[in-house]
Amino acid sequence: METNDAAAGLRAAVMAALASVDDPEMGENLVDLGVVGEVVVDDGRVRVSLIPTSATCPMADVMVDDARDAVQRACPGGTAVDVHMDWDTEWSPERLAPALRERFGW
Repeated sequence: METNDAAAGLRAAVMAALASVDDPEMGENLVDLGVVGEVVVDDGRVRVSLIPTSATCPMADVMVDDARDAVQRACPGGTAVDVHMDWDTEWSPERLAPALRERFGW
């Protein structure tokens, strides 16, 4: 089991990696768009769920692949990374970062 400090540091690195990935359609990063759901760091494994902005998100596979690549680069070698789309959780504009919500007029 990772120490709390190590897990917190890795979680911060994962969030920074996700913030470097832009949604291919909206051109905004995944964190500010509020599509990052759960991030779990545990025992050499990182699991990330992404929430699609629509039920028919045509770029879901690209988002997952780009996020997985970025997270893998941010993790120590040997870390198992699982990034998946959470189709059961509904995204809403309230998930947007405040600056984006204002810019988009939501």
